[in-house]
Order: sequence, then structure tokens, then C-alpha cells
Amino acid sequence: MSTSLLPFVSLAVLLGLYLVYKCVAPTSISDIPGPKPDSFWLGNVGKLYRSLIGDVDFVWQDQFGGIARIKGPIGQDVLWISDPKALQFIHQTAGYNFPKPSERQAIIRLSTDHGLASVDGEIHKRQRKVMLPAFGTPETKALLPIFSKCAQSITAKWKDQLFDTSDQTNVYNIPSWLSSATLDAIGEAAFDHQFNSLDNQEDEFIKGYQNMFIETFGGLSESKVFFLGVSRFIPLPLLEMFYAHVPGLGLDPTIKNRKLAHKFAKEMIASKSEAIDVGNGRHDVMSILLTANKAHNTKTGLTDYEMLSQMRTILIAGHETTSNSLSWGLYELARNPEIQQRLRKEIHDAEAGLKARGRSHFTVSDLEAMPFNQACVKEMLRLHPVVPHTFRIAGKNIAVPLSKPITTLSGKVTQEVFIPKGTRITVAIAAYNRDKSLFGEDAHEFNPARWLNMSEKRDTSVGVYSNLLTFSAGVRACIGWRFAVFEMQLFLIELISNFEFSWTEETKKPATLLRPKFDQNFIAFAFHKAAGICRADLLRALPKIVETSNLNSSVIIIQLTPS
Repeated sequence: MSTSLLPFVSLAVLLGLYLVYKCVAPTSISDIPGPKPDSFWLGNVGKLYRSLIGDVDFVWQDQFGGIARIKGPIGQDVLWISDPKALQFIHQTAGYNFPKPSERQAIIRLSTDHGLASVDGEIHKRQRKVMLPAFGTPETKALLPIFSKCAQSITAKWKDQLFDTSDQTNVYNIPSWLSSATLDAIGEAAFDHQFNSLDNQEDEFIKGYQNMFIETFGGLSESKVFFLGVSRFIPLPLLEMFYAHVPGLGLDPTIKNRKLAHKFAKEMIASKSEAIDVGNGRHDVMSILLTANKAHNTKTGLTDYEMLSQMRTILIAGHETTSNSLSWGLYELARNPEIQQRLRKEIHDAEAGLKARGRSHFTVSDLEAMPFNQACVKEMLRLHPVVPHTFRIAGKNIAVPLSKPITTLSGKVTQEVFIPKGTRITVAIAAYNRDKSLFGEDAHEFNPARWLNMSEKRDTSVGVYSNLLTFSAGVRACIGWRFAVFEMQLFLIELISNFEFSWTEETKKPATLLRPKFDQNFIAFAFHKAAGICRADLLRALPKIVETSNLNSSVIIIQLTPS
């Protein structure tokens, strides 16, 4: 080795040893019980991120309760938390003292830029204050007719295609259709823009939002899990540049979408700002946001880039998450025909009442008078949260309370945990949403009726909607949660009123379910006309094209985000 290189090699070795020491040096959380790491290089998180979503969380929840010390790459201590009181403290009491770690912010910013989902502290507080008027209850109520119209569009197309076939049978890729329909809904409701994605699914911009959530935040290879762990030591600006410009990371579709989204957002902001200036502002979310922003000065308002970022955030957060939740909801209703029929009866009764009153559109009052519809939406969001984990970092040394006492490895019994500054935290949303102490012994089952008898007033209230963590909580709660809930309710009304969803006999046979590329299960829906109702046969299958000659129809294998 050249003597001129020796100082650099020595420095690199010393730096590497220092980083390893920082990871493996014991801290106060080292005394918290947790699972044995699967390897030094990946710790426990390799298995956590690469197993079927929820499987590892539920095992840890049974073994360790609501908190466990797990290992990240090269021996990093990470806290895994599903404890209600701890999560209430982290999200609500502590406020911005638990920001998102830089390695997660960098990935989020690739798909949302510097929008509400990827900023923290005072910047987040300022952005949220400007955006709140666009997501209030009155503003969201005004969007109900748009949601209904988009749901009716998908129903009309399915029926037309069914009636045009010789055997009155057709095959549909349900998540793809729902993704298009919800993109149309978010386009019109948020931007007063007609994407017409139901008729234009090959459009480059529209295709860019098909499975974007999965491609950006889905399953990780072992090398990516390792890099994500060690990238905590890389400054955020460098990480952003790395993800945005280095090819071969599996993020190329997201990078391409970024360019298309920037062009669309700039054009939309310019045209809407011009309309507002001449007194022709509309009532879509972006117009309300632009109007509200004009009331702020340069210090308290949003910059042009931040406004662009909010548009990207709304697009990704407001369409594919809803379509995936609805797809999993139909999956569960197909598996539970008696629940589906109970929901259908409530819907038909409500529709009859609406007709008797001479009205054709559901109002919020009508939706509130449909308790089982509300219960089904809550149960869908509880059992299959689209985002199973979120990630935080302790911004300072802080003591976090627990719902139940734990016994540490040294034998100490405690009901609070001291968390050192810089500690990474994995918020286990999927595990929290299936906590038996909160949701009953059947928490792993799809049972909407639990919500009809359950008091939502609890000693420890965490989530912004029905005590669920699906929309997060506290200062980081999803600003558009009402938007999503109303949209799901109205889509369910339209789909369940017009179609019956059921499993085929083939579906009921035991089958091996492998973990596919992007944390997806593979589900296929085939529609049949029967007794005036279109029957949807749903198949849960292996991640490959399946021989379907014994199913009396062809089946398209499609992809969903598991939760």
C-alpha cells in the first residue's frame, strides 16, 4: 500500500470502528427485553421488513408486550413500541420532541418533496397552520358529491362491460380500478382537475401513480435494509441527493414521477393563483389552500416550492392509500359473506329512505345514520393499516411512561423507560391496532360489530380517528383523515349496493402464500352476473400466474400493499 494512502485508510478504519462502537455501546434501553438478533449485520429489522407485514410484530407483541429492544444493522439498539400510553406520550404529550429520523425523511422527500409529511418542528407547525382551513369539516363535507360520482363511474363501467359479454362474465383488476377511481376523486376534490384515469389508464402521469406507494415504501432487499440502517450517519442533504440521482436503487419510477408531478403542480398553481386573483377561485382543496396562504406574509406562509410539495403530498397520501384500504376491505367482506350481507341491507334501507325523501345524494347526516357502514370502515382501517410502521428519533433525553410495568433484564420492575437522545424508535401501528387490551380477544379477526358495542372513550386515547393509529396521532396526525373516511364510506355504499363479493371454492383450499417483491399479497377478482347482482369471485394465490381452468373464468393476478 502506498504510504500516501495510509492516513486515509487509517482514518476510514477509525471512523468505521467509531460508528460500530456508537451502535453497540450499551445504553439505558439495552436493559429492556427483546428478541435475539438474527444477525449482526441486519439485527432483527431484516426479518421485520422482509416478512409478511405484521407477522413479526404480532409475535413480539405476544412475547414482550408493548415495548421491546430490537437490533438494527451492526448492533444498533432500536425501540419497538406498540404500548398505548407510550405512543400517546410520543405523539401527543412530547409533540415535536420525536421527529422523523433523517434516513426516513430522505426517502419520503423523494415522493413528496418538502411537504407536510417530510418536515418537522417549526416548519411543520407553520405548514400545518396554513393547510388546516382546506381540510376542515365543512370543506370536506362539500366534497361528498364528488366521491359519490367517482364511485358511480366505476360501477357504471363494470355493469356496461358485464352486460356486453356473451356469457355475462368478466374479469377485473380491482385494485387497479380503485386506484384509478380514487385518483379521479382526489383530482377533482383536491385540484378541481379531471384526470379521467378510468378512461385513460395508459396516460404516463396516471401510470406514475399506480403502485407508487408500494415502489417507494415497499419491501427491502437485505442490502437496502443494511444501507438504511447505516445511512443514519449520512447528513440529510447528501442522502436526498443520493436517492434522487443514483440509479439502480429501485426508485427510478418514483424519480420519473417526480419530474411529471413538478410540471403538473407548477401549471396547476399558476392557473389557480391567476383565477383567485381575478375573483374566480374555486372550492377545491388547492384553491382554498392558495387563498389561505395569501393571508400570510412571507414568514408565516408557504413558499412556491412548499406549495408544490403539498400537491405531491396530497396526491400520494390521498389516493393510493384509500384505494388499498378499500381493496383490503373488499377482501375481508368477500371472506365474510354474512357481514357483507348485513352491510348491504343497511345500505339498501338507507337508499330507500333517501329516495322516499326525494334526495339522491348522501349527506354527512345520512352517513352518520349508517352505524354498520361506519363500523366496517373502522374495521378495515384497523385490521389493514396501509402504513404498518412509522419511525421516530428521540430529540432529547426523555422518560416515556408505559401502560403496564415491565421487568428489565437486570430484574428491575418499571412503568417508564428512559430514552437517550438519538434513539431510533419503530412505532408498530399494525401491532397497536390489534392490541387485545384495546380491541378484544378477537383483535386479529375482521369483526365490524365490535365497534357497535365499544366505547371509544378510553383512559389512553391515541389515534385521531376512533383511537386507531392508522392516521397517526397528535401533531403528526393525517390532516386529511376525514377526507379518506367519507370517501371510503361512499365507495362502499356504491360497490356493496351493486355487487356481491364472494370467494371461489378454489380460494377456500389451503395454499402456501409466499412473500412477493414489494410486501404485496396477490389477489384476483373475477366478476359474474348472478340473479341481477354481479358476483365477485376473489382468489388469494401464489405470486405467479395461476392455472385457472377449474375456476370457470380467467383470473388476473394483481398486487396489493399488505398491512
